Amino acid sequence: MTGVALVFSDPQKALAAFYSSFGDGIRLLAPLGTLNYLKLAAHDGIFIKDGRALEGLPQVDTIVFDKTGTLTQEQPAVGRIIVGEGYTKTEVLTYAATVERKLTHPIAKAILTKAETLKLPLIDINESQYQIGYGVLANIENQIIRVGSVRFMEREDILMPETIQQEMESSYLEGHSLVMVAVNNKLCGAIEIQSTIRPNVKKMIKK
Repeated sequence: MTGVALVFSDPQKALAAFYSSFGDGIRLLAPLGTLNYLKLAAHDGIFIKDGRALEGLPQVDTIVFDKTGTLTQEQPAVGRIIVGEGYTKTEVLTYAATVERKLTHPIAKAILTKAETLKLPLIDINESQYQIGYGVLANIENQIIRVGSVRFMEREDILMPETIQQEMESSYLEGHSLVMVAVNNKLCGAIEIQSTIRPNVKKMIKK
C-alpha cells in the first residue's frame, strides 16, 4: 500500500500510509457495532450488561427469570385440592375460604375466588386469630380450624398424613406452594397455590 502511495502521491503521503494500521480501524469498528446493538436492545427495554454478554448469546440455551411478576401475574390461583381421609374437596375449600375471607393478601384472594367460582356457601365464624407468619385459627361450629403453612401445622403438633406428604413434595417440585387446612388436631387437606402465567408470555419470549 505504501508503494502505491509513493507512485501516485508525494513521499509525505506515502509515509502516512506506511505508519497507518488498517487493523486498528477494523478493531475500532467492532466495538462500535456492539455498542449499536446494545443501544437497539435498550430501546426495546432489554438491558444487556456488556458486549461480552451480547457476543455469548448464540450459545445460550436457557433463560432464567429472577423477578417476581416478570412472567406471572400478581394474583395467584388455586390449583389442586388435596384431601385427607374422610374429607372432600368441597369441605377443605369451604373451611379455608371461610377462615380467610376477611384477609386481603393474594393467597386469601385466590382461595376466595375459587370458592366464589364454585358458589360455595361460607360458614359463620365464632372467633378467629391471625397468627403472623403462620396462618389463621378460627372457631367454626365448635371446631378449631387452622389454615396456614406447614410450619403452622408443625407448631400446633398436627401430624402430616403420608398421602398428603407425597402430594406436597410433588407440588413443590412443580414450583407451587401449599396452604394446609386442619380440623381440630387432624390435617384434612391442602390447597395448591399456583402462579398465574401472563397471557402474552409466549409472544414476549419468542420476540
